[in-house]
Amino acid sequence: MDSLTNAVDSQAVLLIAAIAVSLLLIRLIFRFLNVGLGLILAIVAIVLVLQYGFGISPKSLWFEISHLPQDLIHLVKNL
Repeated sequence: MDSLTNAVDSQAVLLIAAIAVSLLLIRLIFRFLNVGLGLILAIVAIVLVLQYGFGISPKSLWFEISHLPQDLIHLVKNL
């Protein structure tokens, strides 16, 4: 068993493992983009319409999104 571990170059094993992990991560990223591409395009379209059609910046949109739970709680309490 020791002769087998001495015969295998650890750098070559590390390189092969790194290539395998990289390929699997790339496949995972492409699978994620393939599934979520429609959703991503819809979000981009909404942001672009708000920005160029109504002059609302993405920063303003993000501010409203971050304060949405507080606004909803305030709205429910006033009913």
